[in-house]
Amino acid sequence: MQSENAYLVLIQNGEQKELYSLTSHAVTMLGRAAENTISLLDDRCSRFHAKIFFEEGQWYIQDLGSRNGTYVDERLISAQQIFPIQAGQHIQIGHTVFQFGCGELGTTEIFPDQMGDEETSKQPSGIFGVSATLRGPKEDKSLSTEILHQTGQTAILKPGTDPKQARITTRTGFGPIELCRLAYHLGKVEEVDQVAKLAIEGLLNATGAEGAGLWLFPYNLNSTQNASDIRLVANATLENLQYNSISETIVRTVFEKKEAFLFHESHKGSKSKEETNLRDRNEIKNTMAAPIRFQNVILGMLHLYTLSESKYLDESDLEYTLAVADTVGVALAHINKQKELAANLHQARKENTTLREMLQMSSEIIGQSSQMQTIHHLISRAAEAKTSLLIRGESGVGKELIARAVHFASSRKSKPLICLNCAAISESLLASELFGHEKGAFTGATDRKIGKFEAANTGTLFLDEIGEMSQSLQAKFLRVLEGSSFERVGGNMTVTVDVRVIAATNRDLEKEVAEGRFRHDLFFRLRVLEIIVPPLRKRVDDIPILADYFLERFCKETGRKYKGFDSSAMRVLMGYRWPGNIRELKNVVERAVVLGSGDYIQEQDLLLSSLNTTGETDIRHEDEPRDVFIPLSLEDMERNHIIRTLEHLQWNKSIAAKQLGIERTTLDRKIKRYGLERD
Repeated sequence: MQSENAYLVLIQNGEQKELYSLTSHAVTMLGRAAENTISLLDDRCSRFHAKIFFEEGQWYIQDLGSRNGTYVDERLISAQQIFPIQAGQHIQIGHTVFQFGCGELGTTEIFPDQMGDEETSKQPSGIFGVSATLRGPKEDKSLSTEILHQTGQTAILKPGTDPKQARITTRTGFGPIELCRLAYHLGKVEEVDQVAKLAIEGLLNATGAEGAGLWLFPYNLNSTQNASDIRLVANATLENLQYNSISETIVRTVFEKKEAFLFHESHKGSKSKEETNLRDRNEIKNTMAAPIRFQNVILGMLHLYTLSESKYLDESDLEYTLAVADTVGVALAHINKQKELAANLHQARKENTTLREMLQMSSEIIGQSSQMQTIHHLISRAAEAKTSLLIRGESGVGKELIARAVHFASSRKSKPLICLNCAAISESLLASELFGHEKGAFTGATDRKIGKFEAANTGTLFLDEIGEMSQSLQAKFLRVLEGSSFERVGGNMTVTVDVRVIAATNRDLEKEVAEGRFRHDLFFRLRVLEIIVPPLRKRVDDIPILADYFLERFCKETGRKYKGFDSSAMRVLMGYRWPGNIRELKNVVERAVVLGSGDYIQEQDLLLSSLNTTGETDIRHEDEPRDVFIPLSLEDMERNHIIRTLEHLQWNKSIAAKQLGIERTTLDRKIKRYGLERD
């Protein structure tokens, strides 16, 4: 059981900056809105982001459906999830990081709820917008202000200013040169507290002020600000005096007018002698407040004041302070933009990694050969388009996997992917499968059926073996591709869909068109984009990768433990023609895993066929008996064997030499001797 006493420590740059106590009998709300228990001036924080509460001896945190989420020790809490937290865990809300603690504290000197108003306003906040106080600026009812001077735009930065005015300096001698130097340093910092420190130190040195503070609103250029939402970010005083908070009257005056003001302040009412002496030592003589602006939006204010009669603020100080405030506004906007870009870049990289993992998981496309690199590039380009796609290749090369990869890489990835093999359904039923049918359309149609086109609406329809479709159905299919509308079989109601069609075939469609078995207009309509998948024998470098992948997969499924393929088995796999392509390789490896023995897959574990690859013809004449002996010289046999090996391996002489069992130099001599040339 956890202690009812708990607290949050604000962590910034690895250091503890603020301490907030938690109450077991009340819910602690965290968010950007002023109504929260802990108000966070953080642009990535939602108005009501999360809450922390104590229940049945355990502290919990609950995300309130925030836009950017809540993290506990880098673990994302799902929306509305109630998550138990333990002492020492870190809670991240937007850019803000807290450490959760339980038990009694040795010191409570920086607890915000145990401070007075003036002490609360002294505490710096840390990074951009993290509130150091739970209250707005204190209003002194006995305080009256008199405006001594005001300006909407400083002459130092105003375009077209008279050079004499541009050379205006403060009473201490600071001018445009020092302002330029300050702007240079502000452009190099990356945190808001560093900007505040540089600005305040520069103003204390440049003006006659004895105290200065930088106050900020929640950063949002697109929302309406409220004067009461302002929070102190940093402050500094001369001679280690206590910082006097800005009054609400001054905040509202500057906020409403959007100008810089120089005020004279005085206290009214009778005071005792003791109170008068104390007032004389800490009474503000005059105050200056300048709005920090960017794109006509007030981001915050610079607050300066004097206490002694010997120091005062004048018109030149006001000009210089407003110039510093405008420079700070640009620096703050750039820092926030940089943080947004960094956050967006991190999110984009995370989404990119997720999409790549999803693509790999969904497609299982394995291979690192140059041909497969080209296929991956074509997949990414085809995924960007919305037009129809034709995938061509021999049976077993993975055309459906290519179609899945295109779908999951496209903007339709969250929509349905419907697959249909046109060769697996009879001609009479294929129209019903594609377009659906009405009740009673034909014998056996007892109910209305939704076709594949309707099921794939807003998604992707993959039609395998498109070359098997009859010509009568091809005509209707073409009309759907061109108009995206059709009628169900036996119906008269037009159905309109938004479907991307991906078709695949292992046939030579050009030959089918020439012989009149496939419509030429449908061929050109499907072939807007085309991906030709190479057979496995033309990407020999992928065979070991695929074999190891299937071996690991089937070992997990069967519980068998193999260390890999021995050298002889791998040579056989590399030298085989693979008429069934990747599908055949998968089946060969699966059989070897089930029936093999030992630590490695042996050559005798591999069952390979003697079929020709698709499109190839036997070297024997059709009428010639297969058992007829044709005498050849050893030289002719060697020549034929070498040339066929080289052609099979695409003239890769190094691999061919290994397959032939000779040295590479020996192979070169034989190629020269027999006059072999690459076709």
